[in-house]
Amino acid sequence: MSSLKENITWTKTEIFLFRLSFVFFIVLSIPFNKLVFHHIGTKVWSFQSFYQLATFQTSFIPENPVAGINLSGYYNWLIALIIALIATLIWQKLSPSKKAYPQLYYWLRVFLRYRLALAIIATGIVKLFPIQLPLPTLSDLHTAYGDFLPWKVYFLSTSVSSAYYVVSLGLLEIAAGLLLIYHRTVAIGAGLATALLLNIVLVNFAYGIGNQVYSSFLLLIALFILSYDLRRIFNLFFLEVQSLADNFVPNYHPLIKKYRKYLQLTFLLILFVFGLATYFSWTSTKYPYPENKGLANTEGIYDVSKFVLNNDTIPYSLTSPNRWQNVVFEKWNTISIRDNKPVKIDSLRPEITYQASKERNFEELGNGGRHFYSYQTAADSNQIILENKTDVTDGYTFALTRQGDQEITLKGFNKTGDSLSVVLTRVAKTYLLKEGRRKPIKIY
Repeated sequence: MSSLKENITWTKTEIFLFRLSFVFFIVLSIPFNKLVFHHIGTKVWSFQSFYQLATFQTSFIPENPVAGINLSGYYNWLIALIIALIATLIWQKLSPSKKAYPQLYYWLRVFLRYRLALAIIATGIVKLFPIQLPLPTLSDLHTAYGDFLPWKVYFLSTSVSSAYYVVSLGLLEIAAGLLLIYHRTVAIGAGLATALLLNIVLVNFAYGIGNQVYSSFLLLIALFILSYDLRRIFNLFFLEVQSLADNFVPNYHPLIKKYRKYLQLTFLLILFVFGLATYFSWTSTKYPYPENKGLANTEGIYDVSKFVLNNDTIPYSLTSPNRWQNVVFEKWNTISIRDNKPVKIDSLRPEITYQASKERNFEELGNGGRHFYSYQTAADSNQIILENKTDVTDGYTFALTRQGDQEITLKGFNKTGDSLSVVLTRVAKTYLLKEGRRKPIKIY
């Protein structure tokens, strides 16, 4: 193998690009938006609040909160680049030295390593405990495929994948983040993070999830970190020439040198606490679904066997704009109704944010085939009040009576004063997703 000497001299162009990159990444990595710290110092502190801090992104121009191919967020990159260019020109003017900045370059990489590790480990944890990609609800299973927004199709398809696919993704993201923390494994961690984030960026564009800008920024950080070792990797594996190891020794401040390991342990401890909080929220508060329990022994799909509107009995119909077709009772206090009226679709992109139980909206996000209602019951009566979760003008007040566990009768009024009498008959339905295959199959 021939020898290839490492070039340790920086050109004018390299110095300019370093200064530009330094300011660009700092501007986009430090949260200037006070809303990022909205929950800090308040009584509302949760794993969702920490997740928002771990995955923040600087936005001079607010991004569109609706799911889809939202490219306007890239204007924030342009603004950051303009700021970086101006700062670089001032830096060149005040400090025209042509010397390299190995120490500053090292600290920039350290900062970005921990910035990326924090985000990717937090995202891995919410996949490890299926909060970001939860299993479908009964309402999802009774919604036509074409009534979902594309991102919801991806989320539900991924969540039901076998062989612990989602958990494996989470573990890979956590592993990439941990490898980024230790300088001897940075190249491996950056390479793994690049592969994972490239897939995430492509998925965001393919399914219109709405987080294209943020995932692209994390990919950009991973590529920047990887670029430090890329020439050595290329020399070794492609040119097959001698590749010298990185021999740069950073000059630590005595305090940093003394407490460096403790700082790393503190960082890991914070992530561990976040993991515990995520687990307990998943098991106890049922996030992202509502935690309030529904009526006992009502979970299931119900056929609308009788429907009377304003004393007019309407036979079963797939085209009637008024008649209900079927009703789903979830484990929690949500009822979803299938009819032929247009659904007011909640098109917001999926986000992990703090929401009180009544405000949790993941179940109806991206679903255009059913009307979702949260309901309340009075302990001293059989009254049940339904409030549409996406349309405040829609709701019902019913008197509920049950004939065993197989039939429910609802009598009452909607918000426009129309009277309704509805008989619901439980459907004995089993689901292959829950039952599994009857016989194992071989694929080879």
